[in-house]
Amino acid sequence: MPTQSSPAQPADRAAPVPWLRWFLPALIATLVLDLATKELLFTLWRVGDHPHALIWLAYNQGVAWSMGSSMPALVLAVTLLLIPALTWYWWRTYRLAGVWENLAFGLVLGGALGNAIDRIAFRLGRLGGVRDFIHVDLGFWPLNPFPTFNIADSGITVGFALLVLLSLRTTSDPG
Repeated sequence: MPTQSSPAQPADRAAPVPWLRWFLPALIATLVLDLATKELLFTLWRVGDHPHALIWLAYNQGVAWSMGSSMPALVLAVTLLLIPALTWYWWRTYRLAGVWENLAFGLVLGGALGNAIDRIAFRLGRLGGVRDFIHVDLGFWPLNPFPTFNIADSGITVGFALLVLLSLRTTSDPG
């Protein structure tokens, strides 16, 4: 007598893994887009060029607003310590969380890796620092002058802001 196979029940299927579907693509997209735009723009023009009102090419040896630019080795050391620490924290705390948490951490770590690659290249004498190129003149204090930034900085900022917003959510206790 032939055996009849029953169709798989939805409960039998493995649940989608948020970190594979959201964290990894966000990390890779941020990293690739950051490195590709830096390479393209810094190949087309030179540092100091302003080919467009929104594009100003600059090197930054520090972090936002050039803080720490007098200590680029320390900035690199902190960066190289923070990336594995954040990765470990994400893996232990947020990896099994929801879509938004994984997306946010992917943006942050993708951006951190993009800027870390520039910092390492600077230490090896291949670049003058982190390549920044997005210039936004907001025209009012305290955001004028606003620092020139890049896609990596955008990923870090958006991801961090998303994590802050997510932390403000109220959770209802079912019991």
